[in-house]
Amino acid sequence: MAVYVPLIVLLGGWLIWETKVGQAGHRLPALPGEELEDTGAGQRDDDRHWFLAGTVYVNRRDPALLVHARLGSSSWTLNLGHPIAWLLLGVLAVALIVFAGLALAGVVDLPERHSLF
Repeated sequence: MAVYVPLIVLLGGWLIWETKVGQAGHRLPALPGEELEDTGAGQRDDDRHWFLAGTVYVNRRDPALLVHARLGSSSWTLNLGHPIAWLLLGVLAVALIVFAGLALAGVVDLPERHSLF
């Protein structure tokens, strides 16, 4: 009971929060004056900015680096129209290539594959 009751309370609180606020705060009411505010960014649900069946978001005018994904319950995706997104992907690609090179050279020991049969 000491383990399950706090977990059930947390789960119930999270479900209530998600019901009231919605994914990424979509159900929150606008603050006074916010509806007239022009951010210069288009709507993120505009089909012009989503590619590959709604999985890739590219909008150069949107200042956000991470945007709420169209698919999935609570996932995020990179805005590939943002220059920092490409910088992050480049750093990740270089790190992967360096790691693979070190593994092939025998500097990094990879775990051995064990057969179950």
